[in-house]
Amino acid sequence: MDSFRFGHAKHSESRVVYVTADASAHGPNAGFRFKGNAISTGKYSPITFFPKGLYEQFRRIANLYFLSVAIISLFEAISPIKPYTIWSPLVLVVGLSMAKEAVEDYARHKQDHEQNTSLTERFNGTSLVQCEWREVKTGDLVRVVRDQAFPCDLVLLASSLDDSVCYVETKNLDGETNLKIKRGVEGMGGVGTGPTKMRELCGDGRDAYVECEHPNNSLYTFTGNLDVPEKISLVPSNILLRGSSLRNTEWVIGLAIYTGHDTKIMASASSAAPSKRSTIEKGMDKIVISMLGLLCLMGTITGIICGSWIKNVSPKHWYMDTSDTDMVFDPKNAPKVGVVAFLTSYVLYGYLIPISLYVSLEFVKVCQAMVFLNSDRQMYHEETDTPMRARTSNLNEELGMVHTVLSDKTGTLTCNSMEFFKCSIAGVSYGEGVTEIERSIAKRQGRPILTKPTKPIEPGFNFKDARLEGDKWRSLPDAEHIRDFFRILGVCHTVIPEGEATRETICYQAESPDESAFVVAAKRFGFFFKSRTTSGMELEEPSFPSSGEMSTVHYELLNVLEFNSTRKRMSVIVRTPEDKIMLYCKGADSVIYDRLSHGNQKYTDVTQQHMDEYAKCGLRTLCLSVREISQSEYDAWNVTYTEAAQSLEKRDEKLQAAAEIIEKDLFLVGATAIEDKLQDGVPGTIEQMMRGGIAVWVLTGDKQDTAINIAQACALIRDDMDVHIVNIEELVKQEHDREITRAQFNEQGKVQVAALIEEGIEKEAATAKKGMETCLVIDGRSLSFALEQDLAPRFLQLGSGCTSVVCCRVSPLQKALVTKLVKDSGKITLAIGDGANDVGMIQSAHIGVGISGQEGMQAVMASDFAFAQFRFLERLLLVHGRYNYKRISKMVTYFFYKNLAFGLTLFMYNLHAAASGQVVYNDWLMSAFNIFFVAFPVIALGILDQDVNQRSCLQFPQLYRQGQQNACFERRVQLGWALNGVYIGMVTFFVVFYAVHGGEADHPKGHVFGLWEVGTSLYTGIVITINLQMAQMINFWTWIQHVCIWGSIAFWYIANCILSNTDPYLSTYSYKIFIPTIAPTPKFWMATPLIVVIGLLPDLLYRTLRRLFRPEPHQLVQEYERTVRGTTPRSSAANTPMDTPRHGSRYGSSAVLAEEGRIEVDEPEEGEENIEPDEPAELDEPAEPEEPDPNEVERSDEEAPPREAEEEKKADESA
Repeated sequence: MDSFRFGHAKHSESRVVYVTADASAHGPNAGFRFKGNAISTGKYSPITFFPKGLYEQFRRIANLYFLSVAIISLFEAISPIKPYTIWSPLVLVVGLSMAKEAVEDYARHKQDHEQNTSLTERFNGTSLVQCEWREVKTGDLVRVVRDQAFPCDLVLLASSLDDSVCYVETKNLDGETNLKIKRGVEGMGGVGTGPTKMRELCGDGRDAYVECEHPNNSLYTFTGNLDVPEKISLVPSNILLRGSSLRNTEWVIGLAIYTGHDTKIMASASSAAPSKRSTIEKGMDKIVISMLGLLCLMGTITGIICGSWIKNVSPKHWYMDTSDTDMVFDPKNAPKVGVVAFLTSYVLYGYLIPISLYVSLEFVKVCQAMVFLNSDRQMYHEETDTPMRARTSNLNEELGMVHTVLSDKTGTLTCNSMEFFKCSIAGVSYGEGVTEIERSIAKRQGRPILTKPTKPIEPGFNFKDARLEGDKWRSLPDAEHIRDFFRILGVCHTVIPEGEATRETICYQAESPDESAFVVAAKRFGFFFKSRTTSGMELEEPSFPSSGEMSTVHYELLNVLEFNSTRKRMSVIVRTPEDKIMLYCKGADSVIYDRLSHGNQKYTDVTQQHMDEYAKCGLRTLCLSVREISQSEYDAWNVTYTEAAQSLEKRDEKLQAAAEIIEKDLFLVGATAIEDKLQDGVPGTIEQMMRGGIAVWVLTGDKQDTAINIAQACALIRDDMDVHIVNIEELVKQEHDREITRAQFNEQGKVQVAALIEEGIEKEAATAKKGMETCLVIDGRSLSFALEQDLAPRFLQLGSGCTSVVCCRVSPLQKALVTKLVKDSGKITLAIGDGANDVGMIQSAHIGVGISGQEGMQAVMASDFAFAQFRFLERLLLVHGRYNYKRISKMVTYFFYKNLAFGLTLFMYNLHAAASGQVVYNDWLMSAFNIFFVAFPVIALGILDQDVNQRSCLQFPQLYRQGQQNACFERRVQLGWALNGVYIGMVTFFVVFYAVHGGEADHPKGHVFGLWEVGTSLYTGIVITINLQMAQMINFWTWIQHVCIWGSIAFWYIANCILSNTDPYLSTYSYKIFIPTIAPTPKFWMATPLIVVIGLLPDLLYRTLRRLFRPEPHQLVQEYERTVRGTTPRSSAANTPMDTPRHGSRYGSSAVLAEEGRIEVDEPEEGEENIEPDEPAELDEPAEPEEPDPNEVERSDEEAPPREAEEEKKADESA
């Protein structure tokens, strides 16, 4: 420790912080160079913005390519294009992206400044003075008052409440709204009495210090000791973290141990969630690389032709005088000419790479997320005022490609609103009633239960049994065990009571709904938990076995052995009012039964039977046990426990080992059964996803019977499905009874699991041949073997072949491992959960969805999309996901199609001009191609297009399979669009050069068009053809599409008129070209329709024939929509035969469609839940009446007539 006292242990195993008021450069903590308390979460600073921002932009292949083109364009001898026509769009695109980054980063810096300048109080050696957060130093004594946030990570020393406790809200830290209790360091309460005690603690600056772990991002752990000079161990409950706020406490005084970026919340923020990219975005990168390869090939061909022509042909053309030229056309140095021609082509053919693609995609995705997803009222939960939130827009299209949904159960499929429903005490089962799960299973099996569901007596308590009402339990044979059961409910917890301490007004703040339900149950049974202090808790309970009068008694709290996912249990050691030391323990049966004493258990078998019965009803069970400890045994154990608590190395492992010593020889008192009801719409949502080809895996910590019954209620397991169970329960029992060793269990367990997996694969194959589906059920112990490297591929094969998979008794780590296993198979995965234990699973999946429920907001903060109810997943995937996938797929393929067509016209003319690098278009017009003339229609398509209406997306979930198969972005489709682009480019060029302007006079006065006139004709043909190609693709016409397409064509003509009358310095080759020369020429106006018809006719014929003889699923549904309505859709007049229903189609009858098995027309049976929405999504109304209503662009394209809509609404309301 001596090295610490001189501040030289920078790289030591622990961190030392002296308690001091001297923050000067000569203070005791100065040598450690701790970080200041000012924070900066911005990505850039004024100095690094340009270099770092430019680096981020030019990491993209397309931008990097255009930068190289722009640099080459500076050499006029090489570049065929003026530099400013390349630099202008590049600066515009990169500038827009950097401007967006700057705006976002400014908001971060502004928020940082607000935090850094917030006010708090620190001790300056004589008194507490006000200061800004950024002035707080490590080692300072800091005072925080009620409702203020903590400026840094503090060790709690004193507070205004008894025993130096305080209440903390961690909503901004982990999203949890329930208050948590923090305890002051033992013996430090005097610091709060005034400056004198503070000066005594500081001493000369080296008298008191904290030795603790180095800064880390673990919010829930802390290891350290306070030396004053006696050593006092510090635990997580002594730490007040930055990001949390003080509640229900007037003031606290703490010691600053981590400041600024050393605080745990800042360390957590720096370990960002994994970066996720969509499948289409990755495929887009491959296309860009392919186009670059094509560009280099075309450049090489150009270079070879140019070098050969200059060397062999050009000397024959005496008028060119090539003998007296520079290196660009030197016939004596053909290789150099070829290299220069390649560089010229590298610049000229750059239009193959769409520079505006990334910006357009980003804009479209933001619109999809912010306008349509976030504003969809059908995904808004009114009860909790929770809207849908797209936390990223990068994965919009990935939502339309999901193969597997991996879901948590509690709080995700269920409400996580726990109600105490039944219990087993001393071998007797208590409680009446039928659970919601039982009702749901019975309903699906066609045997509805007639008894009405009971309403909770009190939130968290829905228990009825006359035998335990009032004080009747006192007369039962096992009344003492019943009292122990009630005491465990009332004492073994970490609940914080709030409000007036009366049964009617008290409010409990619990870390989980289960704990709250237990404490409420204890209150209803007569054991009323009133208050908590650092040293114990007070309960109002009946005297026993005497009169039974209610009295307030004190339980001295000696130790709390907290719950975690590894221990799966919680224990408290208390001194009871009878002066006995008792250990009360509650936990999962798998861990409690292993710790029961042998020989004196009366109720193990019957309690297990009761728990199995409860599990079949879908109830969550916990075992309650008790043990009396002698004073001598406790004293000896407490020494071990205290040493473990004060240890700085492997503290958690040592504490767990100490807990194992005392948590043994337990006596089983009974078990609780908690009901967690299903959320609304869960069965219908799962059924819809499974019809859409989405496999559903449920990962839960529940027992197998509970998981199976809930799976049946959720429609994961149906009567017509074959269920295969992988379970090694018999081996687990043998190991528990010590019939086999742990090594034998591991060896035999792996063999048995492997055999069950192979059996399941054979069974699934046989079942599939019969046209049936299979469900796999596997428990946690079996899963641990199945995830081993040699068994994982076979387990994945079995799970992939099943329609649904239920993994029970799984840990949070196993959830993440299963998700990663499925993800690594190449299937698109979506993980959905609501708690902190689901974060690993959510981050491991391609797409993470968080449910804002009862377990805080950690899952939401780690997610990509968030909403309040599981049922919204149906709409997110089947409607928004499907739309976004098809929109983005079409958008990306169309981008490359139009650029390939345009680029090929440049390539062919360059070859026509002996590969000389001569351009055929005006420089400005070439730069404007991707920005003005063809950009807006494709953006409108990416935002607004709908192939079928929203009702049909839900009515025919089979349509979702197109995205799973990547049918709109597969190689065949990409190749088809590439060939179409090649065809358009070649046809346009040859029609213009060899048909329309093939040599005869172009003007009525006998003039022949020159290069720039012909180039204008070529450009006109390519722009109009490409824009009308977009018109053939659109399924859903709005005025926005009309404005974009026809406006782009009109703008082309307007731009020509403007350039024709603009100064030649700016308009270059377009000066006096269009208005005086081209516009008066009838041949120009007649040629354009010819080019368009020849260019678009093959695609039109292909679409028509494909629709008639090999229609795609969505086209069949389009015909069905038209047939059901019996009227022509409002968009059909403008659509092509391939994209809209046509009268007289052989697929125009829904009867024919159903008969041929092409689509399934499912109507909900009577009494069944209707999965279809009553109305299409309603979006937020615009602020100004004259603005377009967003409903016009995202609602169903085939609305019912007003009378029909009103009748449907009335029918739905009556239902």
